[in-house]
Amino acid sequence: MAEAGVLCYRTSAVEFRIVRGPSSFGGSQNYYPQIKYDGRWGRVCSLGTAAANVFCRQLGQGYVSGQRNYFYGGSRNSGRNWLRYVYCEGSETSILQCANYDFGRPDSTNSNFCGYSVNSLSCFKSVRLRPYDDKSYGLVSAFKNNQFNYVCDKGWDQTETDVVCKELGYKTGLPLCCSAFSYAYSTKKFTRMGDVNCSANDTSLTSCAFNGTTQRCLAASVFCTNDTVNTTDFTVSLDSESGYSGVVSVTYMGLDGHICRDDWDDKDATVMCKSLGFSGGQAYYHYRTRNSGELPPFWFSNVNCTGNETTLAECSYTGFGKVRRCSDVGHAAGVLCYNKQGTFFRLAGGGQNYGRVEVSVEGVWGTICDYRTSWSSLDAKAFCRSIGFADGSVQKGSAYGKGSGVVWDNYWRCNGNETSLNQCSQTGWTVSSSSLCNSHNRDASVYCYQNVRLSQEVDKSMGYVQIYQGDDWKTVCSTGFNDSAARVVCRELGFADGRAVCCSAFGPKPYLDMLNQTVQCSGNEESTQECITDKFCDGAADGSMNYASVICQNASQVIDEGFNFTIQGGHYTSERNHSYSGFAVVSHLGVTGKICNRNWDNNAARVVCTGLGFKDGLVYSHLRGGGFDDDEPFLVAGVNCTGAETSLENCTFRGPLELDNCSAEAGFLCFNDSGVTFRIAGGDKSMEGLVEVLVGGEIGTICGRGWNNADASVLCKQLGYADGETSNSEDFQFGKGQVWLSNIGCTGQEKSLLDCAHNGWNILDSKISPSFSDYWCRYHLNDAGVKCYDNVQLSIGFEKFLSSGRVNVYSAGAWRAVCSDGWSDSEARVVCKQKGYKTGQAVSGSAFGEYTGPILSSQFTCNGSEDYLLNCSRQDSPCTSGSYASAVCSNEANATDERVRFVSGVTSTSYSGVVQVRIGSLWGRVCSNGWDDKAASVACRELDRRFAGGKAFMQPYRTRAGVPIVLESLSCNGTEASIQDCSRVPWKSNQTCSYENNTAAMVCYEQDISFSLVGGNTPNSGRLELRRDGLRAEICARTWTSVEAKVACQQLGYSDGIPLCPESGYFIGDPLCTRSQFTTGRAISVWRWTLRECEGVEKSLLSCSTTDGWRDGFNTYCIRPPASVHCFNETLAITRTRLAGQDSSNFGRVEVYVPELKSWGTVCDDLWNDVDATVVCKEMGFSKGKALHSAVCGQGTGPIWLDNVKCRGNETSLKQCSSAGLGQHNCDHTEDACVDCFDETVSTVMTTRETTEMPTKTTASISVTTTRETTPTTTPTSTKPTELSSTAKTTTTMSSTVKSSTEQSKSTEQTTSVVTPGQKSTEKPTSGSTPPSSGSFGTFTPEEHVGMGPEMTILVAVLVPILLIIIIAAIVVGILWYKARQRGKASQSSVIDTPVSNQTMDGSLQMTNVMFGMEEINFQNAGPYNITLGDSGGGFTKESTDDKANLVKF
Repeated sequence: MAEAGVLCYRTSAVEFRIVRGPSSFGGSQNYYPQIKYDGRWGRVCSLGTAAANVFCRQLGQGYVSGQRNYFYGGSRNSGRNWLRYVYCEGSETSILQCANYDFGRPDSTNSNFCGYSVNSLSCFKSVRLRPYDDKSYGLVSAFKNNQFNYVCDKGWDQTETDVVCKELGYKTGLPLCCSAFSYAYSTKKFTRMGDVNCSANDTSLTSCAFNGTTQRCLAASVFCTNDTVNTTDFTVSLDSESGYSGVVSVTYMGLDGHICRDDWDDKDATVMCKSLGFSGGQAYYHYRTRNSGELPPFWFSNVNCTGNETTLAECSYTGFGKVRRCSDVGHAAGVLCYNKQGTFFRLAGGGQNYGRVEVSVEGVWGTICDYRTSWSSLDAKAFCRSIGFADGSVQKGSAYGKGSGVVWDNYWRCNGNETSLNQCSQTGWTVSSSSLCNSHNRDASVYCYQNVRLSQEVDKSMGYVQIYQGDDWKTVCSTGFNDSAARVVCRELGFADGRAVCCSAFGPKPYLDMLNQTVQCSGNEESTQECITDKFCDGAADGSMNYASVICQNASQVIDEGFNFTIQGGHYTSERNHSYSGFAVVSHLGVTGKICNRNWDNNAARVVCTGLGFKDGLVYSHLRGGGFDDDEPFLVAGVNCTGAETSLENCTFRGPLELDNCSAEAGFLCFNDSGVTFRIAGGDKSMEGLVEVLVGGEIGTICGRGWNNADASVLCKQLGYADGETSNSEDFQFGKGQVWLSNIGCTGQEKSLLDCAHNGWNILDSKISPSFSDYWCRYHLNDAGVKCYDNVQLSIGFEKFLSSGRVNVYSAGAWRAVCSDGWSDSEARVVCKQKGYKTGQAVSGSAFGEYTGPILSSQFTCNGSEDYLLNCSRQDSPCTSGSYASAVCSNEANATDERVRFVSGVTSTSYSGVVQVRIGSLWGRVCSNGWDDKAASVACRELDRRFAGGKAFMQPYRTRAGVPIVLESLSCNGTEASIQDCSRVPWKSNQTCSYENNTAAMVCYEQDISFSLVGGNTPNSGRLELRRDGLRAEICARTWTSVEAKVACQQLGYSDGIPLCPESGYFIGDPLCTRSQFTTGRAISVWRWTLRECEGVEKSLLSCSTTDGWRDGFNTYCIRPPASVHCFNETLAITRTRLAGQDSSNFGRVEVYVPELKSWGTVCDDLWNDVDATVVCKEMGFSKGKALHSAVCGQGTGPIWLDNVKCRGNETSLKQCSSAGLGQHNCDHTEDACVDCFDETVSTVMTTRETTEMPTKTTASISVTTTRETTPTTTPTSTKPTELSSTAKTTTTMSSTVKSSTEQSKSTEQTTSVVTPGQKSTEKPTSGSTPPSSGSFGTFTPEEHVGMGPEMTILVAVLVPILLIIIIAAIVVGILWYKARQRGKASQSSVIDTPVSNQTMDGSLQMTNVMFGMEEINFQNAGPYNITLGDSGGGFTKESTDDKANLVKF
């Protein structure tokens, strides 16, 4: 509740006004409310809408209303704020009657007390022109019933226009049609005043007669002026980006407008184009993009030229102020102009937004071949944009008729941003030489879109609806979308009417970009954009939105509202049993559509089949395919028959607005005898075999094309099993009879295969053209097989008579793994017996890889006599091990004598491959953990006595082939007779080797295996070869970097190595050693060893991972050239860094030096950033660095040593940062990395406190200047790079000035500017000279050392006693100096002999100033110094010396 207040004043009464302010975005004028109180004008803040109305009415002058504007800026920082937070009800007669937050309170002088927003307002009289109230044109809005309403243009004429314009202060005006100046469809939200009728005597629009209100009509628009109306003074131009096509623009009295498309034809366009200097033109209707702003007026309409005129002004037309209507407000007159020279385009053979694309090249018109030009959607988009549309789609194969004349070829490369085909890159125009093109069978065509489009490419009259938003197409959801919305969509596309179809009628489209705003129309909107609401779509939260579709009709179409059911795809499936199959369709609204399979049951099939003369039938879910047209929508769902109906028309069903989300159609199978039976070949008790189908007693199979585990699971459950999976039909005999089914699509939830969708019954022998995949099934080459489970399964099956894997039990409707706790061979044998095998072994510890599913909380105990696992005793208990149990089943009753073998396959030979060992009757893998040459030698000799030894290598885990690991952590001495004699982790104990671990492999030899370098220029370089018993093999290296090269060289006895470019001998990193030389494959004509990659810690290349090891390389291909290397006896390393390419010590190209190669090289800028640059700059002596790219400091020469550099920021040298490896890069010298080094400037405050009263005060300042040299004796030239090395010299100076003072003070403060490294002096110091004080290396204050680390804390503690001695000495010196001054002697420089410096443990220099007022200074990490202290000309000197002791002289 507001309190009573009073406002007193001394001079004059309170006054009110509004003052003009700056314009806001879009040009709207802002006015600020002000109050004059006590002789001073001030502002009013935070006015609401009601307060704005009260303030404007209080001003008088005919204002009836006000509007608060949200304008940020203006004059908020000047003047006084008198009033803020004003709350009005709206009925007040003065703003002072409204509640407010204290008028003129003291803190209101604060210019920011309104916040950052200064409210502006607009005051209105009884009529306004929208959307901008300060222009002389717009939509008419009148104040009626206490609100502004748009005025309907029905009956609007010159009389009403004059009343409005005179009321607004103008002399006259012109009436405009068609809601000119409407902005982005905003007027749809407002009620309009209808049937206004003014007389010449009316002075205000509100005094004219009105006849009620209306929700829908076009708003009246006017153009007011104080000038004399002259209808002959106008200009006509072409609003075009291409220069020859676009909308015709008419400028009259300074306002641009358009020409209504009514009666606009090629004659009019020809006159327009000739007036622009072209030889001819073609008319089209240009879309007026309402989304981009206000629509300009139609100045012309009904233009009628004969073609002989020179300008449009000479043609007859309905002009300025006389245009009352336009049949298509959304389009305006456009032209496509052309000459005999140049290139011009036009549409032919279609309508205003679709047709055949024709081009004029140097005056010769012709078509474009869509085959030779690769006519794409991006090309179509560029063309459609040139005629005013937003997008376009390609229509192939002369979709709008064949053209005539020349066929042009031109290959465009549009990127989608162009507004004309001429803006696209292209190959140029040539006359086509293709017979296919010259027949005009492939003339390029387009279909252009603006705000809305339909999805179907074949039939443009129907499809799902998409709206253009944000340069992309959004699909409209079906929520709220009805026939009214469909009518708006279809009319915008040029049709007469339309009907809606809901619920994703064209089938699932999971990748559509959906618009999560509903589209709801009344039916009178001009554009679909007007119908977009702010309501969300159903299913948006879980991604289950359905899209909306429409069926559009032309005015000439006779629409059939009924539903007519027919059969498609009908065919006899068998001559023997006279069965018949097909699917039902429906005709509605002139369109043939689908019937949804939801609720489609055998009663409906019975109605169809009895109508066809059969005794009975059953249904199936039909999937389109095999040549069927899939562009038809679903039109009917929920068919419900009793079975007694004579036709589907007599059954109940739902129509297009009540569909389900459908994916399959209503199929049927008719028969006279029995129905359909499924079984597994081999009898009723068979659990594995071919799937057999009996239709009317006639046997057949299912094609295995598309047959998957979901299908097999449904069949097995249908036959009474717990579950099932597919089985390889190659292990079974060929099927016989018909191939009844193919391409079955079960989800896994169906109760029968009859519930799963498929292509149809026996379509291979039907008259319907089958698909290519069905031809593959014809001769029973791929019949479907199945393996069913009763209640136990093994996860992996391999080899013909062996099955193994995780033991799963079907429990509580799901498969669960059996816990390995207590799992033994007894339980494994029962499982294997249940699966039909003779014997089995238990494997524990999750031996077959990671498993994330549920584990059964039960422990089984079997005695071996049980036939089923579930017959064993079972005790419920938690699975403490957390691992699952496995079993390996076999039909081999007795183990063989063989104990070691190679896995057969393409990666194995008789002496090389993956190793398996036998434990009992189980063959398993050997873990790579502990696998070495000694173990390989033992295994090779055990495999064949002729082998002298072997070399170990690793194969990736992909070669495990369902085999568990049975040996791990081997430790052999090499003399064992069997691999199982070696020390190892016992099988079935707590194994740690993962199932996914690499597999042990080996290559055996009779003589030796060795590596060598061949074909090189030196003994330590060349192509790397592997020899086994004299047999030569090349290294096929999938990865060949400096890591692999180093392993290879160390294996040969060297310290390091670097890859060589094949054949050329250049080091990798050299520009002459291109990337293509390392990626060009080659044929292998010898044996090969395939190397995958090394980690760098291996002792041999054989220890690196390999893809397939040693194998026959004849007639094979390697993706890389021969592995070549150059070896070194020293370790390759970067030792120095420099900046090159510029005459600057802080700016340049980064180069690094490799001494073993005696070569400087550059750094590639990939991943190069400021962190990396700062490391380099700190190495140069600066504090910061900025990364520069693309060789801005000049391109280097020679090798590129580093790429993909990644520094953390704490490195002291670039060589400490990670990179792709020495010489490893994918760059050239256009990507050389550069840096710009600098020093940061900060300010600190130095505080000096005196603890005793002293007659003398000492103030010290320190400055350091650093210079850099590339050698100890030579000054760098303009071309010499700046290099940081042990030869760099640094000179540092310090000056100290002693001042006397008689002032006594307890504490003084001095502000010192601290400059970090990098600021250079303008002249180079020479020996014995004093460097200038500018460009200091560093100024140290007593406050600085506090934040310099723990070392400083320790030093302070140690030096406190020393500091006291120094203070006492300083006092003595001060007294002596003062007495000397009293005797009139000249001031002398003090020379102190007391040692004041100490070298710390880390080698840094600590100095204690003996002069009063200075504290400890720690030059940590600054290097050795020569220091002198004397007059102002004295100072520090820093020299970079290798290991010299620190020398301090005073």
